[in-house]
Amino acid sequence: MATPFSLLVDLGATYVKVAVLRPDEGVVAERRYPFPPFTSLDGPYRTVDPAEVLAAVEAAIASGLPPAATPQRILLSGQMHGWTLTDEHNVPHLPLITWQDNRALRVHNGIAQLDRLRQSFAPDVWHAVGNELRSGLPVAGIFATDLSAFDGRVRVHSLLSWVAAALTKKPDFVAHVTDAAASGMFDLTSGSWSERLTTSVGGSRMLLPRVSSSLAAVGVHERSGATVYTPVGDQQAAFLGAGLRAGVTACNIATGGQVARLACAHAGDRCQTRPYFGGMLLHTRTHLPAGRALTHGIALLSRGRADDEAWRWAANAAAAPARTELPRAHPSFHTVAGDGWSGITDATSPEDLVRALVAAVASPYVEGAVDVGFQPTDELLFCGGVAQRFAPLRTAIQTSLQLPARVAPEGDMALRGLAVLAGRI
Repeated sequence: MATPFSLLVDLGATYVKVAVLRPDEGVVAERRYPFPPFTSLDGPYRTVDPAEVLAAVEAAIASGLPPAATPQRILLSGQMHGWTLTDEHNVPHLPLITWQDNRALRVHNGIAQLDRLRQSFAPDVWHAVGNELRSGLPVAGIFATDLSAFDGRVRVHSLLSWVAAALTKKPDFVAHVTDAAASGMFDLTSGSWSERLTTSVGGSRMLLPRVSSSLAAVGVHERSGATVYTPVGDQQAAFLGAGLRAGVTACNIATGGQVARLACAHAGDRCQTRPYFGGMLLHTRTHLPAGRALTHGIALLSRGRADDEAWRWAANAAAAPARTELPRAHPSFHTVAGDGWSGITDATSPEDLVRALVAAVASPYVEGAVDVGFQPTDELLFCGGVAQRFAPLRTAIQTSLQLPARVAPEGDMALRGLAVLAGRI
C-alpha cells in the first residue's frame, strides 16, 4: 500500500513553490516555477490573469505528483492582500489584484480614495482590523471599485481563496483567518467581519466567506482527488516554519522584511496586529527595507553587479570596522521615489557606503522589535534568505538589541510551516 503524502504549495509574488510532504521523510522534492507576470505596468494597476495563475498552480501541482500517486491533501500559503470579485459561482469579474496595486490612490472629487476611506472611520476601527490601512489592501481597492458595474451579488475572494476554489469541485466558500484578516476588514477584537467596514465598502451586495481559525476543507482537487484546504498567509506560515514561539522576536528578511513577536492581546496602535495559529496573535512591523534595498545598493557600488562575488565583497566590507565617521544611507533608493547616501566626504570609501547601508537597513528592525514588544529575556530569530546568508546584517541587529540569536535552517520556511500545519489536521 502506498504511503500517504501531502502536497505543499506556496504562491509567492515571484515564484510558485511546491514540495512533497511524506510522513517518513519530511519535506522533499522542492521545486519552484515563475509566478505569472503582471498584465500591465501602466498606471496604478498591478494585476495578474486568473487563468494564468490557475494554470501555473496546476502545473506546479502536477510536477510534484510522483508517478501513479495520489496525494491525500493539498495545503496552500501565499502572498497576502491580493483579491478579486466574482459571481456566486466564483467566476471572476476582475483580474486577480495583487498587494502592489494602488488603485485606491486615484483621486476622486479632489481626494484620494484611500484618504476618503481612512477619514470615514475613527482610528479605533482601523486598530481593530490590524492597524495597517494602505492602498494595497483589499478594503481600499474594493472601496475604490464601482460595484454597480456588476450584476447581482458579488463574492469577495482573496487571491489565495480564489485559487483554492478554482482547484476544486463544488468548493465551500470559506477562508482561513490569516487570509481573511489580510483583507483589512476582519475585526480581530470580535473575531468576525467588521460590519461597519463591510457595509461602507460593499453594502448588502457583497458576500464574504465563512472564516475558520483552523484549516478547513475547501473541496476536492479535480485532477488528483486530494482534499484542498484553506490557504494561509505566507508571513504566518514562514514564521511557523522557522520555529517562532513565545519569548522570541523574529526578523524575517528576504526580498521584503518584517519583524514579529507572538502575543495574546491586540497591540492597539503600537504596531500591526495579525492572527496567527493556535489562537495566538502576531504583533508585527512589515514592509521594512530588506533584500531589494541591499541588492540595489550593492549593485550601485559594484558597477551593476549583484552576483556572489559582489555580495562577498559587501559582506567583508560591512564586517570591517569603520575608520571614519560614516555617511548616512537612506535605503529607499530602490523605490520610485528614490534616495541614496548623504554626508559623503573625501574620506568616504565604497566600503564605508556599504557599512552605512547595512546600518540603515538594520535600524528599522531594531525600532520594530521595540514596537512589537521584545523583552530583554527574548531570543532573536533570523529567517529569510537575506538574514540567513548575509551575516553583517544579523550582527548589526543583534548588537543593537543585545539578544542571543539563532538562525533558521536553510529551505523555504513557508513550505515548512505548511508541513507543521499538515500535522495538525
